[in-house]
Amino acid sequence: MQDQGNDQKNFIMAMVLSGVVLLGYWFFFGKPLAEKARADALKENARIEEVAENPPEPIKPREVLVTEGTRINIDTASLKGSFLTTGTRFDDVELKKYDKTLDPKDGKVVLLTPEGADYAAYITDNWVGVNGELGFDTPWSVVSGTTLTETSPITLQTEVNNIVIERTISVDDRYLITLTDKLTNTSNGERSLIRRGVSRQHQLPEDLTNFFVIQEGPISVVDNKYHEWKYKKLSKKENWSETGEGGWVGLTDKYWLSAAIAPQGQNITASYDYRAVNTKDVYETSYALSPLTLTPGVTVESVGHLYVGAKDWGVLASYEEDLGITQMSSAIGWGKFKILVKPINWSLSKLGDLLGNYGLGILALTFVIKVFMFPLFNKQYESQAKMKKVQPKVKKLQALYKDDRMKMQQEMMGLYKKEGVNPAAGCLPIIPTIFVFFSLYKAVFINIDLRHEPFFGWIRDLSAKDPLSILNGFGLFPWDAVPIPILGFLAIGPLAIMYGVSMALMYTLTPPAGDPMQAKIFKFMPWVFMFILAPFATGLLIYWVWNNILSFGQQYYITRKFKVDTPVDAFWRKITGKEEPAKE
Repeated sequence: MQDQGNDQKNFIMAMVLSGVVLLGYWFFFGKPLAEKARADALKENARIEEVAENPPEPIKPREVLVTEGTRINIDTASLKGSFLTTGTRFDDVELKKYDKTLDPKDGKVVLLTPEGADYAAYITDNWVGVNGELGFDTPWSVVSGTTLTETSPITLQTEVNNIVIERTISVDDRYLITLTDKLTNTSNGERSLIRRGVSRQHQLPEDLTNFFVIQEGPISVVDNKYHEWKYKKLSKKENWSETGEGGWVGLTDKYWLSAAIAPQGQNITASYDYRAVNTKDVYETSYALSPLTLTPGVTVESVGHLYVGAKDWGVLASYEEDLGITQMSSAIGWGKFKILVKPINWSLSKLGDLLGNYGLGILALTFVIKVFMFPLFNKQYESQAKMKKVQPKVKKLQALYKDDRMKMQQEMMGLYKKEGVNPAAGCLPIIPTIFVFFSLYKAVFINIDLRHEPFFGWIRDLSAKDPLSILNGFGLFPWDAVPIPILGFLAIGPLAIMYGVSMALMYTLTPPAGDPMQAKIFKFMPWVFMFILAPFATGLLIYWVWNNILSFGQQYYITRKFKVDTPVDAFWRKITGKEEPAKE
């Protein structure tokens, strides 16, 4: 009866373990997708009802909108497009150095799109009256210049509340636009204006990943503190604001950033806002300076910036150093473990540049980390080897004292002490390795250098999913790896299979669980995780497979050092015909 009770307990434990894995998968993947689908359905129903009552303005093609209004062309080494003089609204920007897809025919990455088109996104910096006059609708006239380039700035002029503003717009060869304003009070009394920078997104971005490990949505730096929210939080109308010194605000996704940068050293109020405009969700980040009051005849200069481009660490860091823009590189989204993520990210980029292949950079960095953490892994693997070596004796004790669990535990503890085995020793090194593992995972995920970078063979983009799967015959059939979204969980590619095999091999060197049911569950785990990790970027899968291979080699070496026979040895003897070693 006692054995039956123990079996029941073990069965329950196994089921709980499986449940934890499944719940984890559901929490990180299934739940967000289900919630998104449910939210989308509710929004769609609400939209249909609203449209029936208030028909929205018709959507216009982007190609049409960029020809409307008075516009100034933009043409630099990194940017191409135009901006609307009304409100100095930057709403037409392509990134010259980044293709939208692997096929150059699909064009460049479009970062900003005029209002009135699908997925509109734009950014501006304007002066408004203390009562909110003008801003987005401020009429600016062109004083000089025809095309905004690195060597040819544009000068505009307007008047707000009896204050004449002359604005000089310049741009560098990367992604920074500078707005230098001279304000002159032409009235007989004091006049006040407020400088306000705004970044807006209509609808959720088309390429939204909605993945927990990256920041997509509003971000800001105020008082040297970095803040971030998700679009979902704003959609619940949980608006936010904070007042402090300096900083900037913006909207970001995995690789791109549009940010309005306030004059540094001044007090600002940063805000995140959500509203519905013409049945579409509008997400906004903005900053506002304290009111600037000018006496009659006084001229004051104010300098602000707009950042429109890639989240390149080197570029962002240079603006921090050269212009004193607070925490500009925080836009990359280092996360809570930035003390580890930043050096790992830097090392990954440097190794990729040095080796001429960022996939090789991942392999090299993983190897270096393994060497660095060799002492910790050694302790873990030595403990596992010792545990595996005493397993035959443990099984004898379990059989001998199966009806007296207290006596069994006493005898097992005596055995561990005699053999110099600490069952907990193998668990302690796991704690620091988890932080390093996640940090490397994060670095691979957010590093823009990996975008559209090939490895070898069929892997043409380290930042994308494996293009081969069982659903397309591993490339034999001319369709995507997941031809039907509902079959996504079956999209097992070569890298995912390699991961499952490598994990299964590692399991052969791990001491088996005392309970047969638990042992079966653990043997099954590598294949469960093979399905879970299959949708991840190939760069991450390459890291995981390579890490497993290195771990297996290290663990096998230590296991053989303690003369422990393993299934790998048994397999090798079967092939070579060697005799089984004598048992102790």
